[in-house]
Amino acid sequence: MTRSLEPMLDFFLREKGELVHINCVKQLALIRDTTITIQMTDEKIIRAATPLHTGDSVDYRDERYLITSQVDQNEQSCRGRMKKCNQRLSINWNGEVKWFDAVGEARTFSTETGKVISMPEGNILVRLQDNADTPNIALNQRFYMTHQPFKIVGIDRIMNGIIQLSCILDSINTANDDVEHNIADRWKYEITHTYALHIHQGTLAHVLLNETLSLKVTATDNGDEIANPLITYTSSDPSVISVDQQGQIMGIALGQASITAKLTYHPTVLSTIEMRVIEAGTHIYSIAIVGNPMLKTGQSASYVSHIYDHEVEVFDQSVEWSLRNQDDSIPTKGSMTASTGNSVTVKAGSSGGGNNKVLVLTAILVSDPSITIEKSISLKNLF
Repeated sequence: MTRSLEPMLDFFLREKGELVHINCVKQLALIRDTTITIQMTDEKIIRAATPLHTGDSVDYRDERYLITSQVDQNEQSCRGRMKKCNQRLSINWNGEVKWFDAVGEARTFSTETGKVISMPEGNILVRLQDNADTPNIALNQRFYMTHQPFKIVGIDRIMNGIIQLSCILDSINTANDDVEHNIADRWKYEITHTYALHIHQGTLAHVLLNETLSLKVTATDNGDEIANPLITYTSSDPSVISVDQQGQIMGIALGQASITAKLTYHPTVLSTIEMRVIEAGTHIYSIAIVGNPMLKTGQSASYVSHIYDHEVEVFDQSVEWSLRNQDDSIPTKGSMTASTGNSVTVKAGSSGGGNNKVLVLTAILVSDPSITIEKSISLKNLF
């Protein structure tokens, strides 16, 4: 495309131009491939009758580009080179995260030799639009691209409208970095959420034919109970057992089905209970554990199991106890120091590393081991 086209530019824009968004404003532009591709990223020539500037963002065919060259401008049009943004990176300022569309390259073009230069392994160049947020970018800041951490070791603002970052491969900080979502130092400023869902009726319960039963479910975040959690309930066989979204179960036909409770906005957090539909006259045992839901380091507390048959407490049944970490890690952050009949004493560990951990105390009915109940006990430091 040469300057001889200038007098007919309006015609070519109308006939051959494509709609693009330049800095989010809809425009007509002529787009063509460069004659020689000198970079790993897609590079194109853009020509428009409206002003173009180095660093402008161009949305073209569902892809975002960045004008990375100086702009050739005359009375009729502007022309420049643009490269496709092949990365989206985040910079974290003390918990305030900003996202940037970027051109990331592991090799660059030398204006002195006219050749492509490969950079040392682990080094990259990143180009961003120089905008209101980029002046805050500083040396030694870290960011992630494709789940790999990089550190900024050089900042170049020679070309107006573009900021170029020289970066080297850095090491992953497993304690602070959200590697999955490419955010460096996220957990340094945000709380890591550990959700859990607990069905108080245990792993197996019974409901009478044509009768109803309400599930008792608790949701926790880092061991603290969530008020009014949104929970989604499903039945593996609604023709045997139905369940509504308040956790109300009804026995439809004799048989068994699984009821699953999920945190609505965190569906991977779930708990399942097997429900059996039985006729009247059959024993329906259930267990409840009473005791402190939280222990501090080195503290002990007693827990008592109450056994019910058809929701009426009975005293001719007994349970066996067990204790584990909620995340099944070893060693257990507590111990059972005494057990008498249907009561047990639990002591929180005195060593470090137990803060915000959760113990699970389990009671199993001796006469029917399928009847179990669990109680979550949050662990906290003394100070």
